Amino acid sequence: MGKPGDATPRNSAATDTADAQRQKIPAEHADCTENVSVDGDQSKFSVVLGILRKFIGVSDIISLRLSLPSQLLDPVPNLEYWNYMDSPKHFVAMSEPDDEVERMLAVLAWWFSKLLKHTGRVHKPFNSILGEQFFCHWAVDGSADADADADAGSGGRDGTTASSVTEVADGGGKLRVEYITEQVSHHPPVSAFVYRCRERGIEAAGMDHITAKFTGLSATVATGSECRGIFVTLKQRDSEMYECTHPVGSIVGWLRGTLRVHMIETSYIVCAQTGLAAVIEFKEERWFGKSKGNVAGAVFRYDRQAHGTAIAGWRLKDIPPTCEQVATFGGNWDQRVTAQRTGAPERELIDMAAIQPADMVVKPLDEQGAAESRRVWEPVASHMRQGKYGDATRLKREIEDRQRALAAARKERGEAFVPALFRPDYAATGRPELRADAPINI
Repeated sequence: MGKPGDATPRNSAATDTADAQRQKIPAEHADCTENVSVDGDQSKFSVVLGILRKFIGVSDIISLRLSLPSQLLDPVPNLEYWNYMDSPKHFVAMSEPDDEVERMLAVLAWWFSKLLKHTGRVHKPFNSILGEQFFCHWAVDGSADADADADAGSGGRDGTTASSVTEVADGGGKLRVEYITEQVSHHPPVSAFVYRCRERGIEAAGMDHITAKFTGLSATVATGSECRGIFVTLKQRDSEMYECTHPVGSIVGWLRGTLRVHMIETSYIVCAQTGLAAVIEFKEERWFGKSKGNVAGAVFRYDRQAHGTAIAGWRLKDIPPTCEQVATFGGNWDQRVTAQRTGAPERELIDMAAIQPADMVVKPLDEQGAAESRRVWEPVASHMRQGKYGDATRLKREIEDRQRALAAARKERGEAFVPALFRPDYAATGRPELRADAPINI
């Protein structure tokens, strides 16, 4: 699941028209935004119900131009909140194992760790404005001998236990994981991102773009056309690339006012260099009683010529018997997932309950640029924290109006928006690349 976008126009007239057609919105209405308001006699619940009525029958609710009042938001920027690095220790561990199956399992562990945000209540952060940027980093325990220590701890290549980041003794160093992201489109809402640990040669890049449909009882959130997943590259492992797709989320509990996310359908991780792939199948939650396990999967070797393009349509039952199964995994994605290599004992892959979101390091406001998330949204967030929702909503609308004015000026000049951080050809592959001269402020 990716990041919801905001409701202000993007760049040139041609782009605005194309975006409107893609979302089934008349081009002449592409600039229209409806302001949702809350009066003193309304509860949040009644306002939400009013908004939900607008969703019925809409093919993609992300396309609706709704500007929400501050009372319905959380005081945190979208790009900051929706990051995939609640557990950076799992990120830096991906390149540790010498064994390629263990590396796939380590990628799987990180992939599950990024779902941590969906285990709690559903948040609605500030929508990103076009060109908004966010930079931060995490400091992670690591050591120069982590690979050797991990191998020793796992018994070598037999893979009887999962690899993990080695704890640092006194005087040890820290690994640095960086996060660089920019809102590169507004209609549709799309952000580009890169995570990297340069000491370990690990990089993950992708585009966030979602679509959502409300059925009346739940909202289904899936990836949009601009998102092709997350591309994880392990440069110290002959630049192995793991193409990881996102799951589909079903947001339930609207009538009770306590929203929860259920993961549904199937996700995939494929590494062409090793010929290994993983199918991750989410099971529908039961209406009554507890589910014994809501996720199951398998890691297998595939024929790159025969199966390379077909894997993305497989469920577990569709994996051909000619594909060698090397591991299975399963459990509850929001609690504990175990893995078992063929011929080896079962072991823990990840314990979601044990993960606490890591503290990110962000530069102070006075050292941030005008387009950086906290600089953009701090005036609104500050008023929200003080309970001054009327003033917060007014400031939020001023930011949105300013963006509409900038978009109108670009449209009049016939200019397209150009990202400051990422090369503009990201749409071709879904894998964004940073500009050589990108002004990165970490």
